[in-house]
Amino acid sequence: MRNLILLLIGLFLGAMGATVVSNTLQQRSAYARGAMNVMQHHYVSLREDIRARRCDANRSAFAIAQLRALSAEIAPSTHPDSTPEAPFREFLQRLDSELAAATPPPAKCAELAPLVQKIGKVCDDCHQQYR
Repeated sequence: MRNLILLLIGLFLGAMGATVVSNTLQQRSAYARGAMNVMQHHYVSLREDIRARRCDANRSAFAIAQLRALSAEIAPSTHPDSTPEAPFREFLQRLDSELAAATPPPAKCAELAPLVQKIGKVCDDCHQQYR
């Protein structure tokens, strides 16, 4: 009986320790996940505006400006203590160049759609490599 109680206490303490370690590891990448979630929100708003054919230059300019601002946060959020490797820096440069090409955004959905599609392609390529 005593051995069973000690075994149960050990299992309980082990599960608690594993939970603490797991939560600590998840919090380490919270900044990067948060930046990516906000970027996704602005990218999706651009895509939805194009699909609904309600492209407004002011809304598009705001979304692209937010994407540009957040793209500067990608490297510090994913590599806070070091310089990202060359392929990752190349993805960042491609994203910055596509966002620069979309500034200022065209008011017509037909002209905005290819620009947004290129931005999405860069994001997808990077996520295939690094997710």
